[in-house]
Amino acid sequence: MSVLKSLFIEACPTCEKTLVSNKSDFATAKVVKSCPNNHYEKEYHPSLEGYVVTKK
Repeated sequence: MSVLKSLFIEACPTCEKTLVSNKSDFATAKVVKSCPNNHYEKEYHPSLEGYVVTKK
């Protein structure tokens, strides 16, 4: 069961903490998930139909 769960939970590659989505903009449907320690940020842009990943 943990293998299946790990497919759906996104984690920071640096510190392995679960990403938090607290900067999402629902007007443009952009979803931003970031590491609680600000190591990593992952944004989904529906107009690009893809992700933009930022490592800090």
